Amino acid sequence: MLDALLTLTETATDVFTGEPRRETRLPKTFGGQTMAQALAAACRTVDAARPPVSAQGLFLSAGDTDGPARFDVERVRDGRSMDMRAVRAHQGHREILRLTAAFQEPGAGFEHSVPMPEVAPPEAVPPLADVMEARSTLDAEGWRAEWSFLDLRYVEERLVDPSPHEGRQQLWLRLPEAGEGSATSEPWRLRCALAYVSDLALLATALVPHGFMLGAPDIPRATLTHSVHFHDDPEPGGWVFIDQRSQWAGGGRGLSQSTIFSRDGRLLATCVQDGLIRQRKPRQNRT
Repeated sequence: MLDALLTLTETATDVFTGEPRRETRLPKTFGGQTMAQALAAACRTVDAARPPVSAQGLFLSAGDTDGPARFDVERVRDGRSMDMRAVRAHQGHREILRLTAAFQEPGAGFEHSVPMPEVAPPEAVPPLADVMEARSTLDAEGWRAEWSFLDLRYVEERLVDPSPHEGRQQLWLRLPEAGEGSATSEPWRLRCALAYVSDLALLATALVPHGFMLGAPDIPRATLTHSVHFHDDPEPGGWVFIDQRSQWAGGGRGLSQSTIFSRDGRLLATCVQDGLIRQRKPRQNRT
């Protein structure tokens, strides 16, 4: 499924069309899908030897799940070792996303990275839908159906005694096998897959100190900005560990950060997201 979403149709020079996910239950397009498709469009205009190293998305409007999106790519810069692209995503006459991305050839340089936190392996962690079923009133079966192509595991300890000062969520996620055959000719697909999953629960981390889980129906959420800095490639069909933190929320917004690791501890990506998290006010009866 994810591989199909990343397979775009070029309708004109540097103009691509991405199909919607037809079987979704979501009322609007998942933001990670729009960002991943926009990044895939940009990747199609860059030499495959230069993988994306960063992508920043500015979300302007909610996407419509009923129709395709158009991605117009601007070749901002083609340098000796780095390329820059800008992408505008449209549905009809609405612009829904602006994305900028940088691409760089791998090379030698200074190296350091934080270690992966010590955590139970995915086999010892319950599925996310089971945690939701036990600890929330959310529709766990709906989550099972919506994200059946991803094996999501949730580290429960953060829900037992959450900090009042910092939200934290930790998840294991198995990337789908789809796309493994194309990873040789189009290696950028692996990083686009990371962009897709990086949006899955990041903003909801800002709700943890306030006693809410991701998907809480009485708290509308909307991503404003989302950035992903890519460090390494994941393994197709492999497990990734996502460590998410939110150190601030206020004014109806929440800011969250995440680090994504491979199962063997390689740091794959660092993400930052800013979004709206406003609790819906109860309706007042008119007399």
